[in-house]
Amino acid sequence: MTEIMNLLHNPRPGVPGEAEYTAGFAATVTYDAVGRLKVTSIGDYAYAARPITLPAGDWVYSAWLRGDVGGSDPTTTENRGLYVIVDGKFIAHAPFAGKDKRYTARFHLDAETTVSLRLAGPSTVGDSMAWYAMILASKQDYDQMRSLTDANGDPLNLTWFDGNTYPRNGGGA
Repeated sequence: MTEIMNLLHNPRPGVPGEAEYTAGFAATVTYDAVGRLKVTSIGDYAYAARPITLPAGDWVYSAWLRGDVGGSDPTTTENRGLYVIVDGKFIAHAPFAGKDKRYTARFHLDAETTVSLRLAGPSTVGDSMAWYAMILASKQDYDQMRSLTDANGDPLNLTWFDGNTYPRNGGGA
């Protein structure tokens, strides 16, 4: 069997190890007790960021948005959801389209590049959004993961894995 890799070293927030995501200038970032990365807005344009240097190639970045903590339905500044930034410019974007769903962005790099992986926070100051089950993988590894089957040939329907285990429910929730 070919090895596939999730390049995020701590894709399950809250497990032992350093936090990979830090707060943007208008947010606080915390890891909650049930293993989610929580982005709380303290101003406009809240987000969590994770810089990483990647070689040239095709990439997939994905995470699950569980929901919000706040008084209204969540929205994000300028409809941001999950996105990838290079030199201050968007190169990939999965626009915000509600909570309790997986967001996935695919992107291509022509040369080795440092990218900023971003997870949006809410536009309402004081509200939070909780992200988890993050994955960053080459397109080849991601496509291979999505095609995996069990011993009976039934699809596993994986959307992420943490390096040691995979979720039995398909990784969606």
